Amino acid sequence: MLPLALNAFRVFLFLASAPGIEKHLTHLVKTALDWWSGKKIAVIGPTASGKDSFLARLQSRDIPQVHSNSAMGERVKSFPVKLALSNRQFVDITCKGVINIGGEADYRDAPSGWLSVCKDADVVFYIMTVNDLCRKRFLKGRRIRQDLDWLLTALPHLKQGSLIHILINKIDGQIESHTDYQALAQELAQDLAELDRTVKTVLHPYEACYTGATLISMKNKQIYTRAINIVFRAVYSAFHEGVARRKARRSRHARVLDPT
Repeated sequence: MLPLALNAFRVFLFLASAPGIEKHLTHLVKTALDWWSGKKIAVIGPTASGKDSFLARLQSRDIPQVHSNSAMGERVKSFPVKLALSNRQFVDITCKGVINIGGEADYRDAPSGWLSVCKDADVVFYIMTVNDLCRKRFLKGRRIRQDLDWLLTALPHLKQGSLIHILINKIDGQIESHTDYQALAQELAQDLAELDRTVKTVLHPYEACYTGATLISMKNKQIYTRAINIVFRAVYSAFHEGVARRKARRSRHARVLDPT
């Protein structure tokens, strides 16, 4: 019998390639690696979503075995990351974030809270869990939706051109609790589509800054490494598509001003 972690990884590969979930699984092209180099990222999200584990992965440390909580947000000083991707690829970024937050909604809205972490970031990673996704906590009145509403109010104050990507953590647990992976893939595809529609609606007119949502596991290193490749390509692709759209708009505007 294959080790459970390897089984989970193979199922993840199947899920990642399923219709509605499929993302680019090829390696990052050099232009994407060059774009990512030197970028600043911020990490936010609800309590116990996996922020401290993600920050530990970025620092090549062991992930915490037990979740800890503090009365206020524990600020993480900026630190350099030489992130190892697949196929011996590396990218240099700078990371900052907030972990171990108790009473988090209050801290999120405080002047020294999430906004102070995100304001100079090129990419903001919002971490939620697959349980949040399946239980539709992104619908109106629920916790994830409240965070999306906060993002809408924060976006005008963030760095111009900043991007937002959602990491949906703990997919390994969802895999291990299922045996019908085809049905699981269909359910996740439907939930991801609903999440995408909600995020774009909530963030309007800034929806172009949203680069998508990616299933990930901070616990399973193989899933994490493959998912991070997907994430970095998705964010770069969204940036590249945004540049192309802006060029097209400027070109149309120029033709209107000078029809000759």
